[in-house]
Amino acid sequence: MTSIVLLALYGLVLMVIAYLSLRNSDTIEDFLVAGRKQRRLLVTASMLASTIGGGITIGTVSRAYAIGFPAFWFIAAGGLAHFMQGILLSARVRASRAVTLPDLADKLAGNENRLLISLIILVTWTGIITAQFVAAAKVVTALTGLAHSGAVVLAAVFIVTYTLIGGQKSILRTDLFQFGFLALAILSAAAWLFVAKPPAPGAIRIDLFTRDFGFLDLVYYVVVLGGSYFICPMMFGRILSAKTPSIARRSSFGSGFGMILFAFVITSLGLWAKASAGDLGGLDPFNFLARNSLPPALGIFLMFGLLAAILSTADTVLITAAGIMEYDIVRHGNVGGVRLWTVLVGTAGGLLAVFQTDVIGILLKTYNGYTAGVVPALFVAIMFGSKRKLHPGLVFVAIAGGYAMGLAGSFMPESDPLFKILPLAGLVFSGVTALFARFIKQGIPQTG
Repeated sequence: MTSIVLLALYGLVLMVIAYLSLRNSDTIEDFLVAGRKQRRLLVTASMLASTIGGGITIGTVSRAYAIGFPAFWFIAAGGLAHFMQGILLSARVRASRAVTLPDLADKLAGNENRLLISLIILVTWTGIITAQFVAAAKVVTALTGLAHSGAVVLAAVFIVTYTLIGGQKSILRTDLFQFGFLALAILSAAAWLFVAKPPAPGAIRIDLFTRDFGFLDLVYYVVVLGGSYFICPMMFGRILSAKTPSIARRSSFGSGFGMILFAFVITSLGLWAKASAGDLGGLDPFNFLARNSLPPALGIFLMFGLLAAILSTADTVLITAAGIMEYDIVRHGNVGGVRLWTVLVGTAGGLLAVFQTDVIGILLKTYNGYTAGVVPALFVAIMFGSKRKLHPGLVFVAIAGGYAMGLAGSFMPESDPLFKILPLAGLVFSGVTALFARFIKQGIPQTG
């Protein structure tokens, strides 16, 4: 009963924050990029909240339990990507005054590439929102005892509702609250475990490479996984909401520092479980720690921290997909349309989450395709396309070819080297082809 009351109070706080953000959300720029007036604290906290989500938290703890310290790179790769983003991209992106990532692609590489990138993001992000609904439902089930289908419906309705109330302003403010909650929960749990129940001396090893993690794995994490943070529609949404290009740049650096810090802390939870927990009884290491290794109150607090991580990613994924559907695919640009697509995309994700079909795994695997196809081509466009649009046809080939190679790798067994090699090859193909698109004569001069 206590968990149910706390869950209700938590939901009420988020709804109040969303309602208070409703004012002045009547234009597409207000709704999708928060009026381009946001302070560094809100932008940085939202970037961190959106990247350190429930899946990456549970996944990093589980990987640390399985392969040791190299699981650190599961989050740290994103931190390095945000440092590079701050050095190379953030100020340029904010100065572009684009509304979405595909809108930026249109400005730099033509309308046909805007549509292609939009479709890739829509498919990929629908899979990601489905996964967030499944993850949120597991936490709701653990806290309330609801069956899976009921927990999915409750989680999906709640996330959709507070997302469509205030748009990006609502998300930025709830993300600040939720990241604070998540950070305090994870830091408290790690401190208690290592102080009250320290592992035996020598039980925790810090190895860069292990039998289960070699050099190719490190390259894959830093380049392919990191690339998904380097040029990401969710992160660009935050950058475009910053008040100035300088704030956008500093926010990327702040997020990079935060991700490196939390990479250490979250990895340490998995290392503690591997060294001290013993038999997990069929649970994943994160849930085992929350239920069996921490005092009950701290265990519940950690579960709410996990819920905060899930929600802060889910709302961002949802508004990203809905905004791109309205602004870049349908091309109407109405706030009412974004709200409608928020409901429709949320419904699609909720239905997939209820039935847990194989589509979930297929859609999630397209993330490799997104990184291999979109990231290198758009990076070249941002760096070299400000004076002259890249040749649209060659950019299209770069994106489509890299996407196909990355997607092909996703369907290989994870133990097969091609799982990692094909996305890396797709990155090279996309980047080199986009460079050719920069230097041929058919480039279109920018106007305005």
